[in-house]
Amino acid sequence: MPVRPVRYALYGMTGLWVLALGGCAGVGTPPSAPGAWPPSSATCAAPDPDRHAAYNRPYQVHGRHYAPLKHAAGYAVRGVASWYGWESGSTTSMGTPFRPRAFSAASRDLPLPTCARVTNLSNGRSVVVLVNDRGPFVGGRVMDLSYGAAHALGMAGQGTAAVEIVALTSAAPSPAAAPGATAPAAAPPMAPEAPAPTQTFLQTGAFSQINHAIRERNRLLKAGIHEVLIVPGLVKGQPFYKVQIGPLPDGITAVKVIAELKRMGFHDLYSVEQ
Repeated sequence: MPVRPVRYALYGMTGLWVLALGGCAGVGTPPSAPGAWPPSSATCAAPDPDRHAAYNRPYQVHGRHYAPLKHAAGYAVRGVASWYGWESGSTTSMGTPFRPRAFSAASRDLPLPTCARVTNLSNGRSVVVLVNDRGPFVGGRVMDLSYGAAHALGMAGQGTAAVEIVALTSAAPSPAAAPGATAPAAAPPMAPEAPAPTQTFLQTGAFSQINHAIRERNRLLKAGIHEVLIVPGLVKGQPFYKVQIGPLPDGITAVKVIAELKRMGFHDLYSVEQ
């Protein structure tokens, strides 16, 4: 997605309680460090990709043609990865629900599903992801990560990072079943998921243009509100950029903060639990 999500530390809003957030604070639990989610010990489970499935056939997006690999054996690339955020009700290219806290990813050419290890080359953090979606369709990007994976890699604040991607698969594709044989039912793909509680954010707007989202963010910063996140997402296939404040720490209710923000001149606010 063509965006760099921006995070700032939220230290004080005029007339509000002290919202001391050290990084990403979960509601009802103490704040956790960015690397607290288990990056490499989580298990990714994926059956052999169905090469005949629609999501593994050649496809076209924005006038460009793509041909997914027949298998992922030996796949190891370096490039720039981005991340995509909360999309209520959205599904992956495989038709499964998109879960932003799961360690998942989108690739233009890896067969779906595939497990892969992604390493942030700037800090050495590594996470195992389930590749179950198509994208990113932005020049210069090799993978779109879920928010959970991006957070574990320490790149959610920057929006993009140089990464190494290595497919975790056997050296060769599974042999075809004998004619007439009944193939065992494949287990559904399973992505590791960050063990984080639900968090509460305040959304101030969703914009089709990144410049409008940046303008809204700057308006909030000027008012002294510093924990502002631009979350990239898709609405009916079109990119949208949601401007959100938070997460709110334990003991601070969205109702109270919304009331104070309205007194400061901000309207059209609503809480989002993620």
